[in-house]
Amino acid sequence: MCKPVKIVATAALLLLWLGVLGLGATAPPHGEVAEAPRTADELRRQVVELGSKGNLTGELIALFKQYADACARERLVPAHVSEEFWNRIAADEVLHDALLVELYPEYEPGVVACLKTLTEKFGQQFDRHKHLALAFAIAYGRAGQGSTLQPGLRHRYASPRRPEPSLEESFAYYLKYEKKAMKMSLVTTPWPMLAFVADNDIPIEEREWALGRYAKKASLEKIYYDVPYDTSRIKGEGRIGDRPYTLQNLLTYGGVCMERAYYTSRVLKSLGIPGMYDCGEGARGGHAWVSWVGRRGKQADLLFSGRFDYDKYYRGEVFCPVKGTIILDRDVQLLTAAMVHSYEGWLQARIGCHIYDLLDPETRGKVAGLLDGAVRRNPYGADVWRLMARDVAEGVLSREVGEKMYDQMFRHFAAYPDLTFEVLEKILAPRLAAAETEEEKEVRRNLKILEQAFKIYEQSKRPDLAVKLRSLQGAYLEAAGRTENALKLYVLAAERYVADHYGFLGLFDRAVALMQNLDMRLKYLKIMAEKVPRYRGLAAPGAERETNPAFVHVVEVYVAALREAGRSAEADRWERRIRKKEE
Repeated sequence: MCKPVKIVATAALLLLWLGVLGLGATAPPHGEVAEAPRTADELRRQVVELGSKGNLTGELIALFKQYADACARERLVPAHVSEEFWNRIAADEVLHDALLVELYPEYEPGVVACLKTLTEKFGQQFDRHKHLALAFAIAYGRAGQGSTLQPGLRHRYASPRRPEPSLEESFAYYLKYEKKAMKMSLVTTPWPMLAFVADNDIPIEEREWALGRYAKKASLEKIYYDVPYDTSRIKGEGRIGDRPYTLQNLLTYGGVCMERAYYTSRVLKSLGIPGMYDCGEGARGGHAWVSWVGRRGKQADLLFSGRFDYDKYYRGEVFCPVKGTIILDRDVQLLTAAMVHSYEGWLQARIGCHIYDLLDPETRGKVAGLLDGAVRRNPYGADVWRLMARDVAEGVLSREVGEKMYDQMFRHFAAYPDLTFEVLEKILAPRLAAAETEEEKEVRRNLKILEQAFKIYEQSKRPDLAVKLRSLQGAYLEAAGRTENALKLYVLAAERYVADHYGFLGLFDRAVALMQNLDMRLKYLKIMAEKVPRYRGLAAPGAERETNPAFVHVVEVYVAALREAGRSAEADRWERRIRKKEE
């Protein structure tokens, strides 16, 4: 599990989202939009001109806000909102900056319309809960006329007998119970976190039932296990039958891991806690658990329940109501770190990325300072690292710039390794292509970078990433003409991870492909066939043990090699071990 990030805050602030809105960076002067009107095109040219100097200054940030405001006005006023309403937004720095940064460059009218509805309905309460209002406007606005419920879950949990509350009803619920039952501050928690509260799809009466049962419960980790495990659910409808999947019915009739994750995440959202239905592949195949943003001592981190370490669920996926897509749960963990570091710095870093992306490729190659400026404001924003990786891979930024920034990334991301591999794979792409002609010194340098990353994945206990790293390292060795070194790496890594993570097959297949000597191949295949687990972990209650697909694959390769060597009887014996289970 990734290490949590430390929070510097007072004890009082820890009770209000752990002080997560500690605005560490000073905001630049709010963009003045009351000057002589300038068009979006004029402002864009000024942003590009100033941005081409490569410094992310307060002046440049303020100029971008003016440009973004002009774009928003052209798209939204008066077609979707009145001049009067947009001027009200523009006069409020919290609302204005968030909309300019998050909605740029599309400025979806649905989000602004939701915000307008909330301002008209809730008045002073809206003014006090601006971040909560932003979270609701973005979650509901981007959902459009549809549900805020994760698309993949709608077929099971959505029901006409269980209607989803409206924007206004749901917002009112949180205001009503804010002081009585909410476990996190609805005022100081930044909207990117509150979005995982705002997308609560369950009816108000179910939320109130959850408050009655759990508002005073100390241990959130145990809620997942309150739902009885229904073994009959595996083979059919289970005890719940055709009843709607209400929280009360799930508690009464039970379910499997999916119901446990859904139940718990909705209880947490109803308590004002950013909760997520989380799922992934592990030793026993697919599984669902719950994740949420909470306290670990004096630290904020992404917490889990039902994510069994022995089943090796290294990679989890959750629905992001801000993006409207599935993302890694570790992305939420990284976002949490960004909010803790500085919400204002996070906004400024994103503005730096927007400005950088406005420039043409030739200019971007000379202004890596814009990306450095974004990192200085908040190193935990993923956008800046992805932009850097993209431009290094495409040759816009030099290898040296990419390597320097990647070194910075290592310093900040030891506890958040998922993004590092995505970035590393891209920045090494041009080096991989040129490996055959690179000098010995350069090859050693690149291998050192790879080995540095491998150590991080080992320390983070992420063998899934370690396996990917070894595959990348082996591909580089092959491209550099070091086939023997690559073969040794594939063999040792595949054997090391054969029982720990089922992503080793790529290493295994490459090792087999490079082995020209049949006797050597047979010895290796026998070792692997005897080591790879035959079954995918422990069986779920009421279910049969499932044959490990990796076992079948390795044995099939071994059987083919045995037949190639004329050892048919031995091949038949091994083949029966996999055929018997299939029959």
